[in-house]
Amino acid sequence: MSQNTLGRFTFVLHAHLPYVVNHGRWPHGMDWLNEAAAETYIRLLDALNGLVEEGLEPRLSIDISPVLAEQLADPFFKSEFAAYLDQKVEAAEDDIRYFTKVRDEGLLETARFWREFYSRTKERFQETYGSDLVGAFRRLQERGVLDIMTCGATHGYFPLLSQDVSIRAQVETAVRTHKRHFHAPPRGIWVPECAYRPAYNWIPPVDSTLGRAPYPRRGVEDFLSEAHIRYFIIDSAMLKGGQAVGVYLERYQALQSLWDQFERETQPKPELVERSPYDVFLLQPSHGGEPVAVLARDPRTGMQVWSAEWGYPGDGWYLDFHK
Repeated sequence: MSQNTLGRFTFVLHAHLPYVVNHGRWPHGMDWLNEAAAETYIRLLDALNGLVEEGLEPRLSIDISPVLAEQLADPFFKSEFAAYLDQKVEAAEDDIRYFTKVRDEGLLETARFWREFYSRTKERFQETYGSDLVGAFRRLQERGVLDIMTCGATHGYFPLLSQDVSIRAQVETAVRTHKRHFHAPPRGIWVPECAYRPAYNWIPPVDSTLGRAPYPRRGVEDFLSEAHIRYFIIDSAMLKGGQAVGVYLERYQALQSLWDQFERETQPKPELVERSPYDVFLLQPSHGGEPVAVLARDPRTGMQVWSAEWGYPGDGWYLDFHK
């Protein structure tokens, strides 16, 4: 590291949405995907391509989950997204006429901003990116700007999949889907919910009350190594251990009841303070094969990005129509 270098970090983004194509429009149907495309995916493409045009070579990793890639490549999304943008432009023009009539200069300027925003977004989508966002991301990967990772095929939560064959199917299907859309195998994977499961003798929670015997399950690294995946992302709690933190407990009484039961029946292991999320660790598969690298999320920036309680999504200025 040179004297002028303050440090290094790995910039990793996670992109996933549940499957909403042909499942209604609002609030958790197509408009969810349309909003993400307009306000996140195209904005990211614009920023990266803008840097490239300035002669810079940004480097970052992003996982585009198989579910999201399938939706963005679907012809139905491409037509629905264009119609969504037209509707937004029309709504802004209605607002412009109304705020002009009532002489509200502040909201008139806001309406003009959104008309320009959605008009420009449609132009970028259709003319700049040829209505093909997956292809636009793929071209950035081919240029060396992006390292595009994958995720679980259906975003299945690996630790609670009771059969090893289920995890293998999640990984192998994800790799095949990734190759089809991005024309190259993925080097990394954002495991769903950043959740890791080691190899151990496991008994399903329901079976534990029935007196059934535990049975062995392989660690996640076994399946990733077999699929020639070189690294994966986990949450820092998976690395360091310690006390689990419940979420949304104050909002839902049933969840609070389940959490109380969990705390009564489990004894958390002490936090391993010597393990740092800023180090890279290697896991050796139990059945041989190439080791797989583990990278943990930085907890501070993770809270800023994800938490509605402590991060910017909870701020009143944050644009989130779900609120």
